[in-house]
Amino acid sequence: MKAMKKVMAIFAICTVLAMSLAACKDNAQEKAKYTITFMNGDKTLGTATVEEGANLSEGDYSEFENVEDAQFKGWYETPGFLESSLKDLKTATFKKDTTLYGSFKSSNVAEDSRLWYIVGTSEKGILKTSNWAGSLDDADKVQFQFTSTGNATNEVSVTIDLFAGDQFQVIHDWAWDDQKGFGCVTQVDETQIENGGGLGGSAETSNCNVIMDGNYTLTLTTDPDNSAQDTLTIVRNGDPLTAGGEVESEEPFVATENTTVSVKGSWVSDWSEYKELTRTEGNTYTISMELTADTELCFSVFESGEDTGIVLKGSNVTDDASKGLLSDGHNVVVAADGTYNFTVNLDAMTVVITK
Repeated sequence: MKAMKKVMAIFAICTVLAMSLAACKDNAQEKAKYTITFMNGDKTLGTATVEEGANLSEGDYSEFENVEDAQFKGWYETPGFLESSLKDLKTATFKKDTTLYGSFKSSNVAEDSRLWYIVGTSEKGILKTSNWAGSLDDADKVQFQFTSTGNATNEVSVTIDLFAGDQFQVIHDWAWDDQKGFGCVTQVDETQIENGGGLGGSAETSNCNVIMDGNYTLTLTTDPDNSAQDTLTIVRNGDPLTAGGEVESEEPFVATENTTVSVKGSWVSDWSEYKELTRTEGNTYTISMELTADTELCFSVFESGEDTGIVLKGSNVTDDASKGLLSDGHNVVVAADGTYNFTVNLDAMTVVITK
């Protein structure tokens, strides 16, 4: 009798273990689920849920492809509709929560009367004279101006020699509102041009860095009523048509009594506001500012009111104490809310920060 009870107990234990193992197996087979968010610019159209490794059903997203007076062009993983980020939802699978951006081409695009330019910096090429939209006569700006291709509404282009190390963006009317950076590029060979970072840390306003010397054609298509549809393609036509100049060893900048330093930054969305620093002793300039976390800044040097093209950024912050107050970034990026004191030394070309 005791033996029978022992057998029954062992059988019960085995049954429980078997059921537990089966439950564990079922749980292990349960696949993760992810949320797919569909956007039109900065507007959320809706979401869908999909299991890992599975495809979305057409009913999950088809209604989001209908926007009044617009033609749907596709779903992209980048807000600038980079060609390499195009997703075919009939075959795509997902391994994480994903945001997709819809490209909707308006059927009635207004004419764009703005003048567009490529501006930036270069050590060897003509782009240097643009000086990031520095002071130039209208006649000198023409060499950087886009002109109509005649192929499509608001399609303009410029062909220019660019050299490794050049940086550029595209602006309208020689001003820095609504500039077009790497995030607007839909076609590019990233062994030739790469994302160089820049204003605000946003891809849309990031610099384009040139990796390979070449003669390039930039083609810009705009929609004045919907800047999310503005696209930029960059094509290398071949080697530069002109020889790049030798990189000149620049003479150290010498400040004069007419030298001033001003700071601008992301406390204004288009970085259009300058605040002048106070000259204290010798070639040292200071300013105290109340800033919120992640505000970006850079310091520009002027001579008799003219922009010299000299800009002090994150790389000019060299001491460890100052670096400890900053986040990583191309510009000077403060890490936390607070009152910051900035000291610019034009002899050493450094920025020292206290808080």
